[in-house]
Amino acid sequence: MASPNGLTIIMSNTEVSMQSRLICELIGTFALTFIGAGSIMMGGDLTTVALAHGLVLAIVVTATMNISGGHINPAVTISMMVVKKIDNNTGLKYIGAQLLGASIAGLMLSQILDGTTMVAVGHGMGTPAPTDGIELMGVIAVEAVLTFLLMFAIWGTAVDPRAPAIGGWVMMGGGITGAAMNPARWMGTWLFTDMADMSHLLMYWAGPLIGALSCSLLYNNYIMAPEDDDAKLRDHDA
Repeated sequence: MASPNGLTIIMSNTEVSMQSRLICELIGTFALTFIGAGSIMMGGDLTTVALAHGLVLAIVVTATMNISGGHINPAVTISMMVVKKIDNNTGLKYIGAQLLGASIAGLMLSQILDGTTMVAVGHGMGTPAPTDGIELMGVIAVEAVLTFLLMFAIWGTAVDPRAPAIGGWVMMGGGITGAAMNPARWMGTWLFTDMADMSHLLMYWAGPLIGALSCSLLYNNYIMAPEDDDAKLRDHDA
């Protein structure tokens, strides 16, 4: 069921200017990166870090869903472009805003905390990195599976017209793995590390994209309810 003005987590309000929508996506990814990475850099334990990511993600998605659609994640946006839930021009602008917001957060953290990191995790600038001994394809596979499950939850609760109206709070589950499943959140702080291992760039982009795309194609083609008047409200026609 759509919200009162016919919008859901994947929608954007076509009556709102593009500038307003892009600002919302920028602020959303800024908040996720600044608070999520900041909680790691300040030495929070794993529970604190997970809660920080989950809470801020739930809040920013809920706050922006009726304006920009609350994507706050390039993997979500790209998968919605592929299945025609958002047009390519708007999608590319969203991705640019998301990356810019995350990068501004990374820059601010690098200046404020001067590269402080949580020793127990050892990830510079609060940037996720694979555990020692895990191969490239293993990391990509884990990221793909986690993102697939996240996207399945999004489709089942926010896109499918048969879904209950639970809004952005489904995104709370994103806190389980911190920044995993979101290339913008990862890249925003990675840009301000020494970027020694370029393979991480592939890991944290390829994995989420594979998971998001495979889930969106599966759900849209084989599970999605037949389009009706309510379903049409969920399509982006900007």
